[in-house]
This record gives sequence, structure tokens and C-alpha cells, in this order.
Amino acid sequence: MQIASVFFMNWKNIAKSCKSDHKYPMTLKGFLFIVASALFHVLWNSSLKMSDDKPSAVLLMMVVTVTGFVPYVLWWCPVERLFVPSIFLSALAAGFFFFLYQYFVAISYDKGDLTLVYPLTVTGPVYIVLWSYLFLGERISLAGAGGILLIIYGAVTLQTDRFTFFPGDAKRFTQKRAGVLTALCAAFFYSFGAVADKLGVMGGNIVLYTMTLSVIMLIFHLTRMIFQKQTGSVKKELKANPLVIAGGGVVMLLSFITFRIGLEEVYASYASALRQVSTLFGLGIGYLVFKETLTFRRILSSCFIVAGAVLIKIG
Repeated sequence: MQIASVFFMNWKNIAKSCKSDHKYPMTLKGFLFIVASALFHVLWNSSLKMSDDKPSAVLLMMVVTVTGFVPYVLWWCPVERLFVPSIFLSALAAGFFFFLYQYFVAISYDKGDLTLVYPLTVTGPVYIVLWSYLFLGERISLAGAGGILLIIYGAVTLQTDRFTFFPGDAKRFTQKRAGVLTALCAAFFYSFGAVADKLGVMGGNIVLYTMTLSVIMLIFHLTRMIFQKQTGSVKKELKANPLVIAGGGVVMLLSFITFRIGLEEVYASYASALRQVSTLFGLGIGYLVFKETLTFRRILSSCFIVAGAVLIKIG
């Protein structure tokens, strides 16, 4: 109880500091680092697409990420500073909710169509605006709110190739209710993780926090593997795609650290939405590398995302 009380007080103090220290909702440095993290995000997801067993591949990439973080932190960080209560609490909360997000996204794609499920999984920024207002004291502008909505809409239409959030009739929506509910849960859990993530970034050393978050997420993935008896699948994936795993793990590490460096100088409300420009990078990689077709709808959707990013920056 005493330890929990210390954790709570430290976390509460960080939340107060977030409210007082944020004079500006976004700096140019923060903006650029979030955009860079979006590029790295789509690169490790592209590596993931080349794997055979994706849950196993994610776990192995997390191993590479943690392996990259740990030596650096142990070399530069004094032993007595490795365990900071506020950092550990934030990383534990963020890691737990991000793990739930990944798990529920996987379930929703299994139970529902992409065109129905994807629009719901990316609605997290809408919840984050509310939680950031209540817990972090963030006040977004009208232009910023418009930018968030434009980016979400652009990402949805780019992925589904339709200019509606919920294509299809109500009967189809009801039939896929399980996928709809799990997709909503995924976005809801992600929003809590984003707030905890912001508190962790503002609570001390960013590299130490990101390493702690990565370790905790890896522990949750390992627990899932053991519980579902997937050890054999993980070994098989490692043997089949070692270079894909290694490359994906490196860019995952870069994605994690650049996002949190940017998050230090960006409202959580804006950062989560701005990260959706990864969809735009995905379009570019698909066209240049995989020779995918660029349609008018995709170009227009890309314009929505760019316009949203501009509104967030000037807002």
C-alpha cells in the first residue's frame, strides 16, 4: 500500500507539471519528430507484413527493440536511477493499455471486415482529446480539432478506399457486431495508454522511460505466448525470417524513441492524430516500392491528411 501511495503521488505531481509546463501545444521539433516516427512506424509494419506469423513476429521485433535499448541505458544511466517510481508506473499503465489495443485490433480484424473495423480502430484521438483535457489540462484550438478530424477521415478513406466512415447498410453493421465492439475497445484502450504515455515522457529521462515501456510490453507479449502455448510458432518465425525480424526491430526502436521525443513537446491530443500520417507514408512506399496503383480517391485522401497536419501545426 505504501509503494502504491508513492506511485500515485508521483504520478499526480507529473500530471500537474504537464498542465503548467505546456505553454505551446506543439513545437517545430516536436512536429518533425512525430512525423519521423510515423515513417519508422510504417516501415516496421511493412516488415511485419512480410512475416509469416505476425503475432510471433511482433514479439520477436520487441525483443530486438529491447535488446537495442538495454545496453545503452545500462551504459549511460546510473544504477540508482534505473528504477524511478513515476516512470515505472506510467510505463506499466501505457504498456498494459497498448498491449490491450494490439490484442483487440487483432480480434476485431478476425471478426469484422477491414472497411467496417478500421474506421473504429483509429478513433482513439477523439477520446484522447477528452482525457487530455481532464487529466493533462490540454486545450486544443478549433483549427487543431479540425486537423485531428481531417487526419482521421483521410486515414480511414485511404485504407478503406471509400469516402464514408461506415460503408454498408445497418444490417451488415449489426451482423459484424463482435468486430465493431472489439474495434471500439481497441481505440478506447489506446486512448488511456496515450495519456499514460504523455505522463511518462514528462516524468524524467525519455530513453529510460521508453526502454521501461518496451520491456513491459515485451513481458505482456511473452505472457500471451506462454499462455497460448505459441513457443513453437515463435521459433519457427525466427528461423524463417531472421533478417525481416532484425530490420523490423531496429525501425520499431527508432519509431518508439522518435515518437516520445516528439511527444515531449507536443500535446498528446495532437501527437496521436499526427501519427496517422504513417498512412500517407504507406501509400508512398506502396507506389514507389510495390508499384501499387495511385487512384484519385487515394490522392484526395492524402490531401485530407496533409491538410489536417497543417491545421494541427498552425493550430
